[in-house]
Amino acid sequence: MDIQVSLVASANRTLHWAPIFASLNHNKINYELIFIGNNPPEFITPKNFIWQKAAVKPAQCYEIGFRIAKGECIMWTADDAFYTFKDNKDNIDRAYNAYKEAEKKYNDNKTVIAFRPIENGGDVWGFHHFFGGWQHTPVMAPFGLMNRELLRQLGGYDRRFISGQSENDLVMRVYEIGGRVEICMNAFVHVRHSLIHPKPNLFREYYDSDRVFLENCWVIGGYGAYKDRDKGKKDIPISKTRLLPLEPFTNDNGSIALITQGPKGRW
Repeated sequence: MDIQVSLVASANRTLHWAPIFASLNHNKINYELIFIGNNPPEFITPKNFIWQKAAVKPAQCYEIGFRIAKGECIMWTADDAFYTFKDNKDNIDRAYNAYKEAEKKYNDNKTVIAFRPIENGGDVWGFHHFFGGWQHTPVMAPFGLMNRELLRQLGGYDRRFISGQSENDLVMRVYEIGGRVEICMNAFVHVRHSLIHPKPNLFREYYDSDRVFLENCWVIGGYGAYKDRDKGKKDIPISKTRLLPLEPFTNDNGSIALITQGPKGRW
């Protein structure tokens, strides 16, 4: 069976898994849901629900999932994401169809389709730029769908990311090779990040350090160059080429699922 979309997440909150899987049932395309983490599922999983054990940090879990994915396209998700919103129940179909339309329009596979995220009931699609609501900075795709082979050609995730921001780096590398992000305005994903990740916690702690690395990769002047952005300082350029070389994850003797390749220590 050909799989059109592989949804991939670093996931340990097993109580959310059955509901997210149920939220996908209204789509017609063939898909698989891949969760990588340390906690096994608490229900009998269908064939297209894949869990692989890995006691490593989140960015590395995503990389593991991308490597075992079989879909024509991959998309990053989370175990607090739901793909039904109001009357929209076929949101994966809508995003995949938008990708295929872009493939024909541009005659390449370099389009990332961004979902329209609803966070805690609020429509926040306009804030997903490299610098939040700053419209002059590149559009990001925190829940995005892209061609799987393109991701592999780009080298996957950088091993220096720990928990978040790694997908933004990947999107910037798509821009670097002449690609683009398009928001599928009628493909919704509902998430509850602020409820699931209240401060302080380790995800948020590492997320902040990941942001430092992301800006060092793409902002002329590095992290902090935009520190006065709330005062209207908008003339700091974002580089069109990555300022630091990529350090991809390795898989020596299958270690990618066993040994944290990023910073060591507690999680």
